[in-house]
Amino acid sequence: MWLATLIATLSVLVVPDAASAAADPAKQRQDVKRQQAQSAAKLNAARASDREVRRALDAVAADVRAQEARSASAAQAAAAAGERLRRANAQAATVEARLDAVKDSARQIAVQAYMHGGTRRTVSAARTTDAMSFARSEFLRSSAMGSKRDLTDSLSATREDLEATRKVAESAALSASGRKRAAAGELAALRASRGRQAKLASAAEVRLERALAEADSLAQLDRRLAAEITARQRTYAGRIPANRASPSGSRPSGNVSLATVRGITVSTQIADQLERLLSAADGDGLRFGGSGHRSSDGQVAARRSNCGSSNYDVYDKPASQCSPPTARPGQSMHEQGLAIDFTHNGSLIQSRSSPGFQWLSRNASQFGLRNLPAEPWHWSTNGN
Repeated sequence: MWLATLIATLSVLVVPDAASAAADPAKQRQDVKRQQAQSAAKLNAARASDREVRRALDAVAADVRAQEARSASAAQAAAAAGERLRRANAQAATVEARLDAVKDSARQIAVQAYMHGGTRRTVSAARTTDAMSFARSEFLRSSAMGSKRDLTDSLSATREDLEATRKVAESAALSASGRKRAAAGELAALRASRGRQAKLASAAEVRLERALAEADSLAQLDRRLAAEITARQRTYAGRIPANRASPSGSRPSGNVSLATVRGITVSTQIADQLERLLSAADGDGLRFGGSGHRSSDGQVAARRSNCGSSNYDVYDKPASQCSPPTARPGQSMHEQGLAIDFTHNGSLIQSRSSPGFQWLSRNASQFGLRNLPAEPWHWSTNGN
């Protein structure tokens, strides 16, 4: 009875085939969410809105949590299947040992029967021995025959038990193998999910640093806007997984050769092209101003205050792990003197519909400057 029950149990525990899994609504929902997370992980964080970045980080984090749960469940199922296999193999070994013992008993009885002789030897003994000896011999012979019949029945039953336990062990082995494959698949999926999360988190960290650095540079032009940018960045900084290395090393820009063009201080590398840009704008009736270079000294001081005093804290700790989040020195194009925050008619350009932005979008590339789409006022040599 116990064998039949165990076989039935193991048949239920065998891993579902691909067809049944494909028809499982829960599995289909998991696949949809995983695809959504995969799409979110491909987000261009540098050009996305704050809201899009937050949603992407949340979607990828949810996928990792769900995959961790599936992986843990699959690992537990594999361990349980392995334990069932161990017990099934142990039971089969026990039955095999019992069968060997029954066979050994059968051999001993056969020897005893031979030693006490068959019918002819019994008749001969009756003629040559007294009645008591003959009776004892007959008793031993009949006992041996009875034991032989009992052992024959036991041998047959034990063989049947052995066949059944071997089937149980085979079913357990099949289940254990399937569960092990399933656990390996879920673990591989977990690694992939974590890899997507790490990639998106790295991009979000870069975006965070650039936005924070830009806010610091904007403070002298528009303190209110700078505070708004900083506040928005903090809303998703806590969503970036902690204990990660920074995307790249960081050091202050060092001594930058500077020149001031109509009140805008920039690297001498772009001073001539800035002058030509402003002259062209004058010719079209537009008056631009703005802010260019920003020293790394202020950023180093902010990092010491918000991130810690060690070299790692100041130069390498991810911005999201500081309180409040603070960009590392050297991450801003302003620190290199290669970026400008433009004003038009004395006000920071905050709209893409602004005449100042429209003129720059048509002409700035001729002078080596490109815009960062999320910040209409910010133009640099590489668009960052």
